[in-house]
Amino acid sequence: MPRLTAVAAACAAAPAIALSAWCAATAGAVLFGRTPEFWRGGELTLSEAAALRDQGEVARQIEAGADPNREYALRPGVLAIDRAIPLEAAVAARRAEIVNVLMQEGATLNESGWRRLHCAAVETRAADVVRAIDELKPVDASLLPCPE
Repeated sequence: MPRLTAVAAACAAAPAIALSAWCAATAGAVLFGRTPEFWRGGELTLSEAAALRDQGEVARQIEAGADPNREYALRPGVLAIDRAIPLEAAVAARRAEIVNVLMQEGATLNESGWRRLHCAAVETRAADVVRAIDELKPVDASLLPCPE
């Protein structure tokens, strides 16, 4: 077997040494009361929790008084939109289980809201999301074709 030269060994060890130094610097900053920027996420909105599939956070926020029918801001990168009601966020993120949690926790839909979410669910091509939304169809709602 060929032996590693000192240069090759140093090159092989460099990434591990750099990562260790970064971890040590981050831990040191935290010990001295500085929170690294990437840990400063801010408050998670109800719509963000719905989009990120966080059932526990959805339930916790609603129990703490958050309105499941209100529109909330979304941080960049969560979805392609910047504001949504939690049901819209759950549909856009293809989260049928979150649609069900939101409905159990008091989210409501009228005819026009259901039709809009039904068409958004059809657009996702996620059959479970379409089924979850279609189970919420108000009695007076008619199923019209979605715009293409």
